Amino acid sequence: MKRGEGSTKRVFHYLRAINAENIKEWKIELTYKPDFIRQFIEPFVYLFPYLLYGYALLGGRYSEHLKDMTGIGDMVAYTFIGYLFIGFLNTACWAMGFSLRKEQWYGTLETIFVAPVPRWVYVAGMALHSTCHQGLIMLIQAVVITTFFAIVLKMGGLFPALALVLLMLLGLYGLGIIVAGLTIALKQWWVVSEALSTLIVVVTPIAYPLAVLPIVLRKASMFLPTTYGIMGVRHFMLGEQLAVSLPTIFLRLAIIMVVWLTFGMATFLIMDRYGRKKGSLSVY
Repeated sequence: MKRGEGSTKRVFHYLRAINAENIKEWKIELTYKPDFIRQFIEPFVYLFPYLLYGYALLGGRYSEHLKDMTGIGDMVAYTFIGYLFIGFLNTACWAMGFSLRKEQWYGTLETIFVAPVPRWVYVAGMALHSTCHQGLIMLIQAVVITTFFAIVLKMGGLFPALALVLLMLLGLYGLGIIVAGLTIALKQWWVVSEALSTLIVVVTPIAYPLAVLPIVLRKASMFLPTTYGIMGVRHFMLGEQLAVSLPTIFLRLAIIMVVWLTFGMATFLIMDRYGRKKGSLSVY
């Protein structure tokens, strides 16, 4: 067999394993239908307080001050676009990290880890499932919110916005891989997930522009893919004024993606070797 043919077969083998993990998770989730339905209602419940705070502080839906800072006067539209990205953040910080813990609960982690594929393939399968699941939730949320509040989006910016979302997602996958790797060694993965997700939510311009943050937090936000993803998508879909140029946003997102994915894979492999060396994989 030629080397190229062997590499191609290996890639397809990995892709089948990734998709198998994706399908397995769908089957498990659809088995528990009330919880599955809850996941599609929950985002609206969490978004509601943001809107109430906005109405209470602004005295209505529109703000001239917000428009002066961002170019967008509609608080609902501004907050809605930002809030959508919390779901992808949770995908990275919670779903991918929680995946290994769930397998420990099921008693199947050891079986999965002896499968004839690299162990990162399992995490990639969870990333695929979480992205499809979160994407479906976002689609439903976007249709309901834009219809109910009569938000008009600039559909001409949809494709460049999706390109930014893709880069942001790949960067967040690096974070998810880090959390998954730490789960092997720390077990109590939620400590890391909660700390990271809370910090990122605070410094990411979800419901307020970066200009209102202290300078230290504003600088910290420049290292997060969510910052550039949200600002870029708002620019394309709502016309937000940008403090940095679009080429700079794409470039920084690409750099963050490479750095976070590389660091994430390195952390996962180190934690995997540590777990095997200590014999802690099966320890609850």
